[in-house]
Amino acid sequence: MESIINDLRYSVRRLLKSPGFTIPTVLTLAIGIGANTAIFSSMDAVVLRPLAVPALDRVVTVSEQHGSAYEQAALANYTDWKRETQAFEDLSVRANASMSLTGAGDATHVQVALTSEDFFRVLRVKPLFGRLFSSAECAPGQDGVAVLNYAFWQGHFAGDHSVLGREIKIDQRPYTIIGVMPKSAQYPSRTDVFVPFAPTAAQLANRRAHEFFVLGRLRDGVSLKQAQLQMRVVADRLASIYPDTNLGWSIAVEPLLAGINGKLTPLYYSMVMGATLFVLLVVCANVANLQLARGLSRRREIAIRSSLGASRWRLMRQLLTENIVLALLGATGGILFGSIYLHLTVITMPEQVARSMAGWSNISLNGRALAFSLLLGVGSGIVVGLMPALEAFRVTLAGQLKAGSRSTTSRGRVMTKVFAVAQISLAVALVSGAGLMARGMWSMLHVADLHQPEKMLTFDVALPATRYNSPQKRSAWYAESLEILRSLPGVTDAEVTTAMPYSDYAWAQEFAIQNRPAPPGKQQNALRLPVSAGYFAALHIPVVAGRGFSSSDSLDSPPVAVVSRKFAEQYFPGENPLGRRIRMGPEQEPWMAIVGIAEEARYSMWDEAVHPAVYMPAIQMPPQSATFAVMGAGDARALAGPARKSIAKLDPALPLKSVETYARSIRESLTGLIYAAVLLAVDGLIALLLAAIGIFGVMANLVGERTREIGVRLAIGATGRDILAMIMRRASWMIGIGVAIGLLIAFWLASLMANLLRGVSVKDVAIFAAVAIAIAGSALIASWIPARRASQIEAVTALRDE
Repeated sequence: MESIINDLRYSVRRLLKSPGFTIPTVLTLAIGIGANTAIFSSMDAVVLRPLAVPALDRVVTVSEQHGSAYEQAALANYTDWKRETQAFEDLSVRANASMSLTGAGDATHVQVALTSEDFFRVLRVKPLFGRLFSSAECAPGQDGVAVLNYAFWQGHFAGDHSVLGREIKIDQRPYTIIGVMPKSAQYPSRTDVFVPFAPTAAQLANRRAHEFFVLGRLRDGVSLKQAQLQMRVVADRLASIYPDTNLGWSIAVEPLLAGINGKLTPLYYSMVMGATLFVLLVVCANVANLQLARGLSRRREIAIRSSLGASRWRLMRQLLTENIVLALLGATGGILFGSIYLHLTVITMPEQVARSMAGWSNISLNGRALAFSLLLGVGSGIVVGLMPALEAFRVTLAGQLKAGSRSTTSRGRVMTKVFAVAQISLAVALVSGAGLMARGMWSMLHVADLHQPEKMLTFDVALPATRYNSPQKRSAWYAESLEILRSLPGVTDAEVTTAMPYSDYAWAQEFAIQNRPAPPGKQQNALRLPVSAGYFAALHIPVVAGRGFSSSDSLDSPPVAVVSRKFAEQYFPGENPLGRRIRMGPEQEPWMAIVGIAEEARYSMWDEAVHPAVYMPAIQMPPQSATFAVMGAGDARALAGPARKSIAKLDPALPLKSVETYARSIRESLTGLIYAAVLLAVDGLIALLLAAIGIFGVMANLVGERTREIGVRLAIGATGRDILAMIMRRASWMIGIGVAIGLLIAFWLASLMANLLRGVSVKDVAIFAAVAIAIAGSALIASWIPARRASQIEAVTALRDE
C-alpha cells in the first residue's frame, strides 16, 4: 500500500510539472468521457430503464398476430385468455381515448386510459395519495371515478392535494377524482387521466374489433417461451371454435420493455451511443500519441531506473498509475462536461415530444452513469497507457545514451502512424454517418412538399360520444364547422380527414368485397380514411379514374368510396373496380359503391411500403375524431386564433388539440431523427478536430525526430521546398490510408442506414466525396504547419542542435 501511495504521489508531481501535456490530455479525455456519459445517462433512462416497475422483465404485452402483422386484442378473446391460461399472475386490458375535459378551468384536450382494475396490479404501482379504482367500479354505471397522472395533476391542478373528491367532466360525463399517480408511474407515457374500463355486453362478445392493449405479468417460474407456447395452444383452440373470426390468428407474447418507446428510439440511441464510443476511440488514439511523444523525454529516465535494478513490473505499474490518475482527472472533467451536455439535451427537447417518451423526465447523471464514467476513465487510462509503456522498455541505457535524446524505435514510429490513421478513418466514418443522416433527415422533412405543408394549419378535434352520439349529429357538426372555417378571411380551403399524409395515424381495417368472400383465414385490409369532399384537390392527390366526392354525397344518398391505385391493382387486377361494392369493418357497416380511383398517398413516415386505402365521405361516415386542414394564402399560423374562435362558437366545451402548421407537425414527428443527426454531427466534428490535432502531433514529432536528417539533407544541397515535399508526402500516405479505411466503414454504415431512412443511399457519392475532401484537407493543413517549420530550418542550426 505504501508503494502504491508513493506511485500516486510521484504521478501527481510528474503531471503537475508537465501542464503542456496534462491539460490537453485531460480536456481531450473529458470530451470523450463526458459525451459518452451524457448519452449513456439518456439511454439508461429512456431505453434501458424507462419505467420504475418492480421486476419489469416479468411484464409482457400480449397481442394477436395474423401472418406477419400484429394487432391489438379483441375483447372476447382476452376474456378467454384470462380463463384458459395459467401463465400469468395477472392480465389487464386497456383502451386509449382522446377526450375533452371540463369542470377544471378552461376546456382542454386530455388523453384518457380506460383500464381494468388489474392494470395497476400488473405494474405494481400505488397512488401518490388517494386510491385506485376497484373491480366493482369497472362495471357500466359504476365507473364514474378518475385517477390523475402526476404531470397532469401538476400542470392542470397546480399540485393541489385537495383535488380528491372533486368532480370533473370528461366528454360531458361527470367523474370524481379519487387519486393521483406517483411521478415514477410513466406508463402509458401520454396518459393524463385513468378511468375504469367498463365494457358492454356487445364488446365482451366481439372477436373482430382488435382494439385493446393487453398487459400481463408472468407467474414466478414461468418463462417468456413457456407463456408463448401456452398462448399458442389457446389460440389454436379458439381458432377451431370460432373459425370465422380466429382462424389464421396466433398470439404473441413480448416483453413490455421491447416496445415501450417503439423500435426507432432504441435504434437511434444505439447509433448515437456507437458513434460516441467511436469518439472515445479517437480520444484514446490521440492521448496514446501524446503519451508516445511524451515518452521521448522519459526514455533516459526509464533506462537509468531499469539499470539501477527496477523491474519491468515496477516500471509498468508506475507508468500505468500515472495514466490512470490522468484518466480519472479526465473522468472528473467528463462528469462536468457530461452534465452540461445532458442539460442542453433535455431542455431543447420539445415538451410534446418529451412527454411521449417513457423515462425522459427521469434523465439524470445517476449512480449508474457515474460508474460508467469511472469505468470509461480507468479503462481508457489502461488502454492509452499500456502500449506506450511497453514501448518505453525497448531501449537500454547504453542504447539510449548512444542514440540521443530524440531518437525512437521504428516500432514507436509505426504505432504513432497507426494511431493517426485510426483517428482519420474513424473521423471519416463518423462525419460520413452524420452527413448521411442529415441527408436522410432533409429528405424526410420535405416528403410532404407536394401538399404545401407551410400553407396549412392542422388541428385535431374529438367529438364527445355522449353529445355526438349519432351519425346525424356528427355529420351536421362537420358540415357546419367546415362552412364557417372556409368563410374566414385569408382561408382558401378547409378540409377534414382522420389522418394526414405521413402522420402515421391511418389505421387499417378488414373489408369485404360484395359477392367475393375472402378465403378462410385470409384477411383483406386497407387503410380507412373518411375525408371531406375537397380533400383530394386541397392536398393535390389526383383522382385518376371516376370521380371524387361532392356535396351530393350526404347521409341521405347511397354510400360511396374512392379507392387508391394500390387497392385497385391488388384486389381488382385486370378489372375495373368502378361500380363494385365494398364494406369496411363488421357486417353492420353499409356497402359502398366505388366511384373513383385516387393516386397513391403515403400515410406513414417510416413505412415505405404502399398500403391500399379506402376513402369515404366524412359527411356520410362521420368519425368520432378527425384532423382539420385549413389552407391559407399567407402565414398559416395566423389562422390559429380565428379557427379557435370559430370552433368555440359552435361548441365552447370542445377543445382543439395540436394546433400547428402541417410543416411543424412533420418536424415534431422527426424530432428523434433530428436529435440523432445533431448528436452524430457533434460527434463527427469532435472526431474531425481530434484527428487534425492528432496528425499535427504526429508530424510535429516526426520533424523533431528527424531534425538531424533534415540538417544533413540541407547541407548536401536540398532546398526548403524539397524538405516540405518530403514531409507532406509522408503525411499524405497516412491521410490517404486513413481516408480509404474510413470510406470502407462509411459504405458499411450507409448500407445499414439505407434500410432505416429515406434518402440515404450507398451510392451517395457527393456525401462521401465531400467528407473525404474535407477531412483530407483538414489533415493536410494540420500536417503543413510542422512541415513548413521544418522547411525553414537552417542546416547549421539543425546539426548544432544534435
